[in-house]
Amino acid sequence: MIPDLVHVLLVALIAGVVGGAAMEIVLWLVGTAGWAKADMIVALGSLLTRSRVNAWKVGAIIHSIAAVSFAILYTLLIVRLGYSHLPYALVIGTGIGFWHGLIVSLGLVWVVAERHPLEEFTEAGLAIGLSHVLGHVAYGAVVGLVIGIAAI
Repeated sequence: MIPDLVHVLLVALIAGVVGGAAMEIVLWLVGTAGWAKADMIVALGSLLTRSRVNAWKVGAIIHSIAAVSFAILYTLLIVRLGYSHLPYALVIGTGIGFWHGLIVSLGLVWVVAERHPLEEFTEAGLAIGLSHVLGHVAYGAVVGLVIGIAAI
């Protein structure tokens, strides 16, 4: 029983790290293309630091912890549903990522933006919301792919 739990947690750790990187790549591409200012790590970090000073470091730590934590939840859910093999894990992970992204985006647009301490992050419109949905879809897809490859 313990080796199985250790295996599941190891897969979730890898899935979280790789999934978090996939999300950041998508948000970076959105920002680079000029579609939206999607610098989530700085925005997240500056919520706590209340300035740009150390915001990237703090945001990167928080985002990494969240990416692994949510990967554990995704993994446990996918395993519990019995869909931990490809292509099912990929499809379920992508779907969970979509709903996760939708909830996060609504929170960003309606709650976080109007209370953010840095003016550059106080406006979060449709483009920001959609970019975070895309980022979370990428995250969920990669987490599901890692789970499916591991075939827990």
